[in-house]
Amino acid sequence: MFHINSKYKLLTGCIISALAGFVTTLGFAPADMWYLSLAGIFSFGFVYAGNTTPRRSALTTLIFFFVMHMCAVSWLTSVMTGYGEMSYALAIGVLILFSLYLSLFPTLAGYAAHRLCTGMPTVRNLVLFPSLIVLAEIINSVLFTGFGWDLLGYTQIDSFFSAYAPLIGVQGMSLIMLIVIMGVVYACRRRYIGHAVIPTVLIIFGLSMQNFEYTRVGNPVKAALIQGNVSTSVHWNQDSVWEELEIYIQEMRSNLDTEIMVWPESAIPDLENNMEKLKVLSMLDYEAKYNNIGLITGIQYYDVAKQQFFNSMLGIGVIDKKKERQYTFGEGNRYYKRHLVPIGEFVPFEWLLRQMGPIFNMPMSSFTRGSDVQENIMVQDLNVASAICYEMVYNNELRDQVNEKSNLIVTVSNDGWFNYTDAPMQHLYIARLRAKEFGKPVLRATNNGITAVIDHQGNIVKTIPANITATLRAEFRPTYGETPFSRFGSSFVYFYIGLTLLHTVIARLRYRNMISNRPSQQI
Repeated sequence: MFHINSKYKLLTGCIISALAGFVTTLGFAPADMWYLSLAGIFSFGFVYAGNTTPRRSALTTLIFFFVMHMCAVSWLTSVMTGYGEMSYALAIGVLILFSLYLSLFPTLAGYAAHRLCTGMPTVRNLVLFPSLIVLAEIINSVLFTGFGWDLLGYTQIDSFFSAYAPLIGVQGMSLIMLIVIMGVVYACRRRYIGHAVIPTVLIIFGLSMQNFEYTRVGNPVKAALIQGNVSTSVHWNQDSVWEELEIYIQEMRSNLDTEIMVWPESAIPDLENNMEKLKVLSMLDYEAKYNNIGLITGIQYYDVAKQQFFNSMLGIGVIDKKKERQYTFGEGNRYYKRHLVPIGEFVPFEWLLRQMGPIFNMPMSSFTRGSDVQENIMVQDLNVASAICYEMVYNNELRDQVNEKSNLIVTVSNDGWFNYTDAPMQHLYIARLRAKEFGKPVLRATNNGITAVIDHQGNIVKTIPANITATLRAEFRPTYGETPFSRFGSSFVYFYIGLTLLHTVIARLRYRNMISNRPSQQI
C-alpha cells in the first residue's frame, strides 16, 4: 500500500501514524464512522509491521495513540475551563500530559512486541502485538482508578465486531479487531493470502452472529425517564432545592400512566437525611405507589454513624407488585456508587490538593465508595442492575451487579459537566455497548441529556433532545438469563493474552536454538 523511500521512511511512518490516529477517532461517537476507524488502524498497523527497530515501533505507536487520545477526549478541556476555572492554555497542557500518559502503555507494548520478537516478524505482528495492545488498554482501564473511555472496541459498536461484545466484551472486540487487521496487513505485505484465513473466519462469524439472542425477552413495560435540565452551576445551591424538586414532581404527575419512572443522578439535590426529615421521600413513595409507579431516583445519603457520604440510587413506590415492601430511610432497595471519579467525587491526598485551587474543590467531592457487590434494586418485581454516571465505562465492575436474576440496567447521570461537547454522545454509545454485552435493556436518565432507552441488542429505542426539560416515554422489554460475557467476563481475553505470551517465549527459545545453527534463518 505504501512505497516509502528508506531515507524518509521514519518521517513518513510518523506522519501516517498521526493521520491514522486522527482517522481512528472518527469511529467514536458522534461521528460513528466505524469503517474509517478500521482504515486508520489498518494504516497504523501497516506502518508498524514495516518498522525495522523496536525504537521505531515505539515511536510510531506513541504518535498513533497520542493523537487518538488527544482527539477522542478533547472535551476534557471544557470541563477543566468551565468548572475547574483553569485557563485554556493550562487545560490544553493537562490534556497533552494526560494523553501522553494514556499512550504510555501502548507505546511500551509496541516496543516490547518488537523487542521480544526480533527476527520473528510473524509472531510479532500476528500474535504478540494485538495481545499487548489490549493488555495496555486493560492497564489503562484499572490503574489509578482507570480511564477506559476510548478503548478501540468502542469504535465498532455498529459494525460486525459488536457480535463479540456479548461473548468477550469490549476488550475482546479490541482484540478480535486487531487480530483481523494485522492479519490483513500481513497478507498484504507478504502477498500471501494464507495470512487472511483467520481474519476471514472471524469476520464471517461476526456477520453471522450479529443479531444472535443470548437472553430471553419478556413482555413490554412502560417507562418514563425525566430530564430536568437543571444548570450545573446552580444544582447544588440550597436556595434552588425546592424549585428543582418541583420540576421532577410536576413531570411525574404529568406522566402517571407509566410503570417505571427514572429520575437522573442527584435529581433530588439534597441529602436523603434532610428530605426524610420533611417526609418528602415518604410522600413520593406514597404517591408513586398510589399511581402504580416504581420510581428510581438519584440522591445523596449521609451515614451518620460512619460519617460517610454516598452518591446513591433509590427505588421507591411499587417495589413488588403486591405492594408489601415499603421505603425505609437509610436501608434497603438502594445502590451506592462504587467507582468514584477522581477530583470530581473524591480527592486523593486532599490534605494537599485542596489547597491548590478550585479544580480540587468541586461541589460534592467527598464521597465514599460503595461495596463491590450490591443487591439489585427492585421495582415492579423487576431486578435492576444499577450504575451511576461514569460507572458505565467499567464493564467488569458492572458485571458484579448484573446477575442471572437481573432484568434490566438503569443508569443515571449528570452530564452537565460536559457542556456542549462530544462527551454526552460518547457516554450514550458506551451505554449501548453495555446493553449488548449483557443482553439487558438500558434505561439512561440524565439531567440534561442524552436521555435514552436502549434495547438488549444495543439499539437506541428512543431519545429526547439534550438541554431541554422533558420526559422520555417509551416501552422496553426486560430480559431473562445471561450472556457469556455476563458469566465469564474478560476471562477469555486474559487467557488469550497469557497464551500468546507463552507462545512467544517458546518461539523465542526455538528461534535462538535455530540461529545458533543457522544464523541467517528467520521464522
